[in-house]
Amino acid sequence: MTANSKKGNKNITWETNTNINLGIEFELLKGRLSGSIEYFNRRTTDMLNRFSVPLSLGYSGYYDNIGDMNNKGVEIDLKYIPVKTRNVTWNIGFNATHYRNKISRLAESKKTDIIDGHAGYVNGLYYYGEGLPMYTNYVQKYAGVSEEGKPQWYYTDKQTGEMKTTTTYSQADLYLCGDAVPDLYGGINTSLSFYGFDFSAQINYNIGGQAYDYGYQALMSPPTSTHLGYNVHKDIYKAWSLENTQSDIPQWQFNDLYSVKTSDRFLTNASSISIQNIQLGYTFLKKTLRSLYLTNLRIYVACDNVYYWSKRKGFDSRVTWNGNKDSSGEYSAVRAFSAGLSLQF
Repeated sequence: MTANSKKGNKNITWETNTNINLGIEFELLKGRLSGSIEYFNRRTTDMLNRFSVPLSLGYSGYYDNIGDMNNKGVEIDLKYIPVKTRNVTWNIGFNATHYRNKISRLAESKKTDIIDGHAGYVNGLYYYGEGLPMYTNYVQKYAGVSEEGKPQWYYTDKQTGEMKTTTTYSQADLYLCGDAVPDLYGGINTSLSFYGFDFSAQINYNIGGQAYDYGYQALMSPPTSTHLGYNVHKDIYKAWSLENTQSDIPQWQFNDLYSVKTSDRFLTNASSISIQNIQLGYTFLKKTLRSLYLTNLRIYVACDNVYYWSKRKGFDSRVTWNGNKDSSGEYSAVRAFSAGLSLQF
């Protein structure tokens, strides 16, 4: 007897991409300031996507062509030279990209639901709907803590249409809760050379976007009879108690199976700043090298992955392509120091 690990699809076909790019380049202040501004629009037709299915079927999911998608936005690239003399040169670079992602069309067979006027389907924690970004979160909305310290979630009253709260998780409704697409991302770089010394640095940034932090969710889980001896997050000390009734973290108690259920409580602002690289070097004067029969000699020290800041310490949304992150099972880039010597004869 054999079991399928994957399911094939004989009707599957290639995605097709159509790109439109319009831009201008400029140079001002006698070359001190230069850059470009570009508009882009990328249309993907016959978009491929994976569908999750119950494991009882013998496989976890399959791929299919689901429809069309658009990615469009603006990219800015600037370069500025604040100082340029015989012995000192300072360069600054900046780039930023703002774009919006939208599913423009879905196959009729994939329109199994209509949420807030968007026809589409549910896949895991996401809702794929026409007119919505690709990775739109579709989860329960957390409503804080009740007067007794129990977790609450929202549901919509079917008769009045009003949003109300409940402490029973099974009664909670699913809502569209933002997406993983950042509002702005890019980088800043600078280089400075002065009297033989050179210094450079590269900083990347990401502003906006929602990411689901599975790691934090796991670390906030109370112990149960089958879940003992695990690490926990320091935020458990902020949980609701008789002495701390203003907390939005439910009472932390043994065998609580619902306080860390899936909800937008664990959706985190994915904004981040990272110092990717810093390097400092020195190039010896040519007249100093003549006696050594060298034409060039440079020594340097460098550090990669210098520093990373995110909304929640330990949360690194860079390691995934859809914004969701399990901080307990993946490592961020390791900080590395290096030194070198460059010789030319």
